Amino acid sequence: MRIVLAENLELTLGGRELLRGVRLELRRQDRLALVGANGSGKTSLLRLLAGELEPTGGRIHRTEGVHLELLPQDPQYGPDDTVKRVLERGFARIQAMEAELARLEAHLADPVAYQRWEALQERYQAVGGYQQRARYEAVLKGLRFEGREGEKASLLSGGEARRLALGALLLSGADALLMDEPTNHLDLEMVEWLVDFLQSYGGAVVVVSHDRRFLDRVTERVAWLRRGRLRLYEGNYTAFRKQRALQEAQEAREHGSWLKEKERLEGILEQAQRWAHSSAKHARRLHSLEARMDRLMQEAVEAPELDEAVQMRFPLEKPATAERVLEGWELQKNLGGRRLFHIPHLLVRRGERIALIGPNGAGKTTLLRVLLGLLPSDHPAGRVRVGPGVRIGYYDQKLSGFNPELTLYETLYRMLGEGAHAALGAWMFPYEAQFKQVRQLSGGERARLALLSLSLQQASLLVLDEPTNHLDLETVEALEGALLGYPGTLLLVSHDLAFLDGLATRTWHLSGGQFADYPGPPGEYLGRRKAEVGPRQPEYPRSRAETQNPKPPRAKGRWHLEREKEQLEAEIARLEAQVQAVLAKANQPGLHHSEYAQIAQEQIRLEAALEQAYNRWTEVAERLEGLA
Repeated sequence: MRIVLAENLELTLGGRELLRGVRLELRRQDRLALVGANGSGKTSLLRLLAGELEPTGGRIHRTEGVHLELLPQDPQYGPDDTVKRVLERGFARIQAMEAELARLEAHLADPVAYQRWEALQERYQAVGGYQQRARYEAVLKGLRFEGREGEKASLLSGGEARRLALGALLLSGADALLMDEPTNHLDLEMVEWLVDFLQSYGGAVVVVSHDRRFLDRVTERVAWLRRGRLRLYEGNYTAFRKQRALQEAQEAREHGSWLKEKERLEGILEQAQRWAHSSAKHARRLHSLEARMDRLMQEAVEAPELDEAVQMRFPLEKPATAERVLEGWELQKNLGGRRLFHIPHLLVRRGERIALIGPNGAGKTTLLRVLLGLLPSDHPAGRVRVGPGVRIGYYDQKLSGFNPELTLYETLYRMLGEGAHAALGAWMFPYEAQFKQVRQLSGGERARLALLSLSLQQASLLVLDEPTNHLDLETVEALEGALLGYPGTLLLVSHDLAFLDGLATRTWHLSGGQFADYPGPPGEYLGRRKAEVGPRQPEYPRSRAETQNPKPPRAKGRWHLEREKEQLEAEIARLEAQVQAVLAKANQPGLHHSEYAQIAQEQIRLEAALEQAYNRWTEVAERLEGLA
């Protein structure tokens, strides 16, 4: 079933032509990645499809009755909006479909009414009508709003407000979800949950995202928007990149062949022109050659339009730094009576590439700030030492450190002097844009400015906290390439697993107050951890029967629950002691790499068992409270 058809779309905004002759058909269950550089018009195209913008030319035809929902980039909530109220807004659309189905069911003998009922019932099932309440519970849990339904939406933090808007989108009952950077403000676990949810969603999905792994798992076609034109490719993002590389190579070969033929004919033509006056035969030959040249020029093969990319480079000071780049003892932080982390000893060696991962709120940024000496450790013996000659470059999530009233050029001139214009141009800031004030920059422009500033510091240790947020795919890939060529030490926080796996050789995992140190990339670590825990049960119901006919668990009495709670508390204490013993063993000097790996695997096994024990203890405690 077709949902929307856009034909010959034209869009001009602020005197700039964004779209030219764009055609796009979206059908039910389409999984489309919309890619292109920042400013190419991706968000504007989504707004056109959703009906928030009107095209300058062309038309958009939406099938009668269908609804497309767009994820807002800056959601706003009213004073009476609660988490529950925002999430349940989509129920009204589902209920309207239910009422229409009931009305049509009374007239199924009429062929026209039956066709309408059949089409509507198919839509109702595709958008999750039969599972709406189960979806609501899944969204609460998956996006971590469980137990917070009564909170005022207007008081949520920026990241939480965006997550709530994502939850409302998923429950909207829309026939197509238009998602602009849906993984921003999601940690790795939430991204994994979102992938599962979207894979079970029966409507269409259009995604703009800088997360390549997410795109590969969610989408099946790619729409590439470049210089106002839209071009479609079958397959996921990785397949698209391979196709583009092959196309560019073929275009380059064809252009090269055309140039060679042009040069050859020009040489022959020049010689014929010298002899044309000598005889009628030479004059006829010149005329024939000129006709051939005219035909060749009419069949001109244009040079391939190579993708424009930021010219990133992170040079390192020539003097070698110490082997022990950064070292900390008794690193501890507590928040509201909850321990974020306590790490007896932590060492970063020269040349290491470390990924710091964990759920939102686990304390990753706090740990970075303690390591960098920007926050004190809560432990009285806590201290941090930076190795001799080590210069640290820090990219923080808030992109702070710039005077908002200065222009881009003024900012760079204070760093570089006369080379400011050239540096800004290399980082994809057009000449006119270089006179914008810093406070007027978009998120992507501010991110590029911060990275440009970082590249000038010649730091021997780069600490990057969520550097891929606000960047388009091309810039993320340019950043990854620059960091691959960086000879210094890296410490990275990101929710982009493809980015981390391409760079990191060591993983720190922070979750629930526990810290794990693994000698490998995060994808490998998470895979081993998942294998230790066992297959995850889906949090999203797969069938209507499973939702309507759950098997009731066998009830336990108070005495049995109290005994189980005591046993779990003893088990938790035992496992915590074993985790601490493993951490102490890992900090012993002179360990072989194989011993280090064995210790890390044992730590993963113990932490998985500890997490299971914690979860079961919570369930038992809640059931006991219900019996009180």
